[in-house]
Amino acid sequence: MSAQSAAKGRVRAFIFDLDGTLVDTERLKALSYAKVIGGLTGANIPDHRAIELYERIVGSTDEMVCRQMIDEFDLVESLEPPGPDGELWKGLHQLRMDEYRENHGAPEHLLANVYQHNVDLLRHQKSIGRTIAVATSSFTDEARRVLDVLGLRVLLDDIVGRDLITKPKPDPEIYLQAMSRLGVAPGEVVIIEDSPIGTKAAIASGAAWICVSTVFSRQAIEAASWIDRQWIVHDPAKLSETVNRRIELIERG
Repeated sequence: MSAQSAAKGRVRAFIFDLDGTLVDTERLKALSYAKVIGGLTGANIPDHRAIELYERIVGSTDEMVCRQMIDEFDLVESLEPPGPDGELWKGLHQLRMDEYRENHGAPEHLLANVYQHNVDLLRHQKSIGRTIAVATSSFTDEARRVLDVLGLRVLLDDIVGRDLITKPKPDPEIYLQAMSRLGVAPGEVVIIEDSPIGTKAAIASGAAWICVSTVFSRQAIEAASWIDRQWIVHDPAKLSETVNRRIELIERG
């Protein structure tokens, strides 16, 4: 399809999730949590229970993950809030971010864990004239850092992070905000997600969507019986065919 033919079609934009969609940061974040939790509990080795918890709630915001880890691993006495608001989750989040940016989320690890099939899809859709955005539960500054490392930020028309909305996924606000900023309607958009929480937000937005699983999110996706199986991609080799089928369905109205 040429750029001109894409521009004339009903599908005007693709919106991509970031973590677990363009790069395997969900697993890298889980490893960071495991290391931090192991230190806080006195084990001084990575606590793999943190990985198991993260896998169960993959796609959640940092606040949701931190609050659940504090409750599940009884970390109240081990943490200090980073500011006067007294919110312990922010203390855990800061510890995790410090570890992540220094180790598991360092540029060399990000580059080694790209989901090339989704990156190729992003590049292709941009090349044929469609508008491209990222809508992520990460904070915008971290999303920009990761996208700069991957060399993708220059291709994007917009980035919408958790800090730019009030209600996080699975609420559709982040996708509706992205559409509003791009000047497109839900019927003109395809969303690419990787988790049940993100997919629920995509569905609620009214846009077309495709859920591309990973080793990390597949179990949660398969347990979510409400997700329409025809738009789940487990095999990256089938992504292009699924995207084309989705677009053809939209174009037929």
